[in-house]
Amino acid sequence: MSNILDQIFADKKKELPGTQRQSPLSEIKQRIGDQQVVRDVFKALEKGDTSRIIAEIKPKTPFKGELRKGFDAKIIAGDYVEHGAATLSILTESNYFGSSIKVFQEIRKIAAIPLLRKDFIFDEYQVYESRAYGADLFLLIATWLDQNLMSDLLSLGKELGMPALIEVHNEWDMEKAFAVNAKLIGINNRDLTNGKTDLGITRRLAPMALQEKGKVLVCESGIHGREEIEEFESLGVHAFLIGESLMTSEDIPNKLKELLGSEGS
Repeated sequence: MSNILDQIFADKKKELPGTQRQSPLSEIKQRIGDQQVVRDVFKALEKGDTSRIIAEIKPKTPFKGELRKGFDAKIIAGDYVEHGAATLSILTESNYFGSSIKVFQEIRKIAAIPLLRKDFIFDEYQVYESRAYGADLFLLIATWLDQNLMSDLLSLGKELGMPALIEVHNEWDMEKAFAVNAKLIGINNRDLTNGKTDLGITRRLAPMALQEKGKVLVCESGIHGREEIEEFESLGVHAFLIGESLMTSEDIPNKLKELLGSEGS
C-alpha cells in the first residue's frame, strides 16, 4: 500500500511530461543564462548575531490543509526578508501544497537572499528548471531517492552552481547523504509517509551528522519556539527550516523575531 510520499512522487512523474512539452529543456537551459549569479547559501547560514532561519512559504499541506487565510506569497516573503530570515524556502508543488514554480518566480523578483526550491525532485529537468527560475539551492529527499540518482542530481546542481539540501529522516538516509558527500544536510523531524512529527529525530541524528567536518546541518519541521532552537543549537545545528509555525502565526514579523532571538533588538 502506497503512502503519501509515494503518491506525491507518482503524481509528479505523471505531471512531468506535460511540463516538459510546455517548456522544453532547450528553452529552460536558455533561461538559465538570464538569471543572476547563484547566491551563497553557506555564507547566508554562517553564525551571526541571531539564529539562522530558513523561512518557508506554503499555502497548505496534505497533513494540515490550508495554513493561512488570505495567503499572499509576496507579502509573506517581504515580511520574512525584512525581519531577518537568512534564506527562504518556497514550496512549488501544486496538487498537495497549492503552489507552483510561478510563485517562486514572483518571489525571486523581490527577494535578494538565497531561495530554496522545495519540491519533489527526481529528474534532471527539475534541477535545470530550478536554476532557470532563479533558485540558489534545491531539495533532494533521501528517503525516496536511491543513492545513485541522488548523486547524479547533486552533481548536476553543482555544475549549475547550486548546492542541494539533502533531506534525511533516519540513519539509513544519513548514510546515503554521507555517501554522496552532501555538504548541506536537513534533518526532517516529520515523517513524510504519515505526517507525524518527532523532535527526537534531530536529537538522535544530529551527533551522527556532525561526525564529519564541513557539514552544515539544518533542523526541519516541528519547531515552534525559541527554547527548541536554543536546545538544537547547543547540539550543533546551524540553521532551522520553519514553515507551519510562521505560516499559521497571526503576526509573522513578531513570530520570526521570537524564533531568531531578536525580540526587542
